[in-house]
Amino acid sequence: MRSITRSAATGLAVLAVSALALSGCAPAGTDSGSTRTLVVGAVTEPTHVPDPIVDGSLAGYNYYFAAFDQLARFDADGVIGPLLATKWEHNADFTEWTFTIRDDAKFHNGDPVQPSDVAFTYNQIKATPTGDPASYMEMFASAATGPDNTVVFTLNAPFSAWPTIVTGVSIVPESVYTALGSEGFAAAPVGSGPYVFDHYTRGVEYVVKRNPDYWGPAPTLDTVTFKTVADADARLNGVQSGSLDVALIAPNQVSAVADSKSVRIESMPSNGVTFLGMNSSTGPLADQRVREAIALAIDREAIVKSLLAGRATVDNQLVAANVGGFDPSYPGPVHDPAKARQLLADAGYSGQPIPFQYATNGRIPLSSEIAQAIQADLTKVGLNITLQGTDQGSFSQTIYGTKTATGIYLNTYAPSTMDGDAPIASMFGGQQNDYAMLPETAELVAKTRTVSGQDRIDVYRELFTVNDSKALLIGLYTPDTSYAVDPELTWKPRADGMITVDDTTFGKD
Repeated sequence: MRSITRSAATGLAVLAVSALALSGCAPAGTDSGSTRTLVVGAVTEPTHVPDPIVDGSLAGYNYYFAAFDQLARFDADGVIGPLLATKWEHNADFTEWTFTIRDDAKFHNGDPVQPSDVAFTYNQIKATPTGDPASYMEMFASAATGPDNTVVFTLNAPFSAWPTIVTGVSIVPESVYTALGSEGFAAAPVGSGPYVFDHYTRGVEYVVKRNPDYWGPAPTLDTVTFKTVADADARLNGVQSGSLDVALIAPNQVSAVADSKSVRIESMPSNGVTFLGMNSSTGPLADQRVREAIALAIDREAIVKSLLAGRATVDNQLVAANVGGFDPSYPGPVHDPAKARQLLADAGYSGQPIPFQYATNGRIPLSSEIAQAIQADLTKVGLNITLQGTDQGSFSQTIYGTKTATGIYLNTYAPSTMDGDAPIASMFGGQQNDYAMLPETAELVAKTRTVSGQDRIDVYRELFTVNDSKALLIGLYTPDTSYAVDPELTWKPRADGMITVDDTTFGKD
């Protein structure tokens, strides 16, 4: 078996570059003496109950990374390293992985973290197929305890990037979760992380407090509050006024506070791609020529330069530059309105309305303005686009809950695992963003899991080539993510987009 520790894992996971990372430490409106309180301006909150077995939203991960531990975790630069696991190894064909579990970690109720808890967590995810984590663990078959404090993962197919998957799975205590069930556990979660759950008020805040008995480095904050603030202006104003300590802001807000003494700006390229999804199974979009016309009509460069103030990169792939599977030599998109008009004429398109669904706030900064710009481009070539903006929660339910998009929609995917498997499974492997349900793309998704290195990138290239030829989904851009930060906060964005609050300080603390 091949053993992998922190140094050897680097090659598996220099996959970097971030999304909605918001972490830090500052006493927003609180005593700067003995009490250290961080207030994060969270963009949104989980659509599901905040249970890591069920929920896989970025908002939820931000909570879970404070209160729970995973087997491994990316550092701020995107390099994977041990956490609850001390090392791992795999068999020759990547279908079996053995993780050694540290013996000094404890859950918040005082119980030791055991290999059986790890095995239970993964098997429970498998037994909850409607949960978000199950959607990116198709390759997982089962977990069982092994000798010498180990857990053995059996996969149903080779998967060389399995360690990236475990970075997103928060370990729960079997006894507590079994007793409470999902709803009960979400209301009173027990993890082994540096912070302990305090309370959650839906639509308002999620609060955790310092775990004095944490097995790892002592946390520096007494309290961390994730306050839900959907509006970008309100988040920026909150940091300026001191009611928030760190918050994601929109690209066009950066220049306005670039020289401010009350706000520090931190920026980093995202690990996500903003894309245009399509229900290609019905209406005008069932005609490939109409879909191709849409792809050719959108002026991505203009969106990046004007609306996003140049703080993004035009992207024709559906994984970001430093996410596993990205091909740096893949051709860029083509903007050709004349050809788009010809394709619509050839298709006999006669003005049938095409709905355009998007969230008016939340995960995609300037989403309404971007939707309007795309509508204008499509209108110029003769398409009849009707805008249908809703709140982020309702939009997420449409995409990830009921899968009932009726036309085109604006979405983004930033994998916390820093690997392309989750996005492409969602888009081409029969999951939430896959309306075409083509056996050809599903086979290619499966093939990506059997190879590694350049061979894997080559299969991704083949998959994206099929996507472009059929215009199933349209990559738009990879945004930079920018944050307004209290100047006294020692905090930097993370490569994987997660909030980690266990190693930040305020002032001279």
